[in-house]
Amino acid sequence: MMARNLPYGYAMEKGMITVNEEEAVYVRRIFEMRLGGMGVYAIGKGLYEEQVPFFEDSRDKSIKKASAILYKPIYAGDEKYPPIIDSAVFDEVQKMKSAAFRKKVKEENTEPIHEEYELVISDEVEEMRNQIKEMMELHQADSVQVREMIIELAKKIYSCIRSKGESL
Repeated sequence: MMARNLPYGYAMEKGMITVNEEEAVYVRRIFEMRLGGMGVYAIGKGLYEEQVPFFEDSRDKSIKKASAILYKPIYAGDEKYPPIIDSAVFDEVQKMKSAAFRKKVKEENTEPIHEEYELVISDEVEEMRNQIKEMMELHQADSVQVREMIIELAKKIYSCIRSKGESL
């Protein structure tokens, strides 16, 4: 696959960044699905299974691409990019992310595990926990995939162990 110079949904015409309507249809659909309550995993997996161009190379990449689209403010427009979605729609999706992935206050996010050590859970670990939970609740993954993700999560949790007072 050829590398893109512009984010998905955009094109360059006569030296100006414009909306690529063929791709923008899917950008809008991704936001609509998220607002409808679908998780990022389900959205990316669905686009992959439909073999939507740009999302057809792998399920995991498709999930990452859908996530990137949902959380890039350019899709609501900025000084360089014309809007593909309304800023209110973008803001609502960000609130959904905040509710699901907002980093807990450090005191709530630190668990004593030994008198000399503490477990400081990172945003990445929280996001991965939520993704595994969502996959299991929606029965979207086979046991091998879930097992692999849990092993990867365990590695990430292990890396969150710090000596008390050690900075991240």
